[in-house]
Amino acid sequence: MVDVNKALKDVSKKGTIILGEKQTKAAIQKGTAKLVVMANNCPFAKTITTLAGEQKVPLFNYTSTGVELGYACGKNFAVSCFAVLAEGESNILQLVKKRI
Repeated sequence: MVDVNKALKDVSKKGTIILGEKQTKAAIQKGTAKLVVMANNCPFAKTITTLAGEQKVPLFNYTSTGVELGYACGKNFAVSCFAVLAEGESNILQLVKKRI
């Protein structure tokens, strides 16, 4: 089983991610996002979920708040959502592969 918090920390250190609603939506639309991770209190959840579904980008719903998502990514601020552009040496993509 994949440790979610470890995978989030690994991808933020070893991979390429972009934080925030505007950049996440742009990455989905450009087709560069491999995965979108969204906190359970993301204010843009409906828009991002719809957009990710249309573009067939996997979406992982983090079960906690943006503050905790930010902390899990090694940031000292809240992160409502982010897009993974390159997973690096992390196993972040297994979070969604196991559910498919």
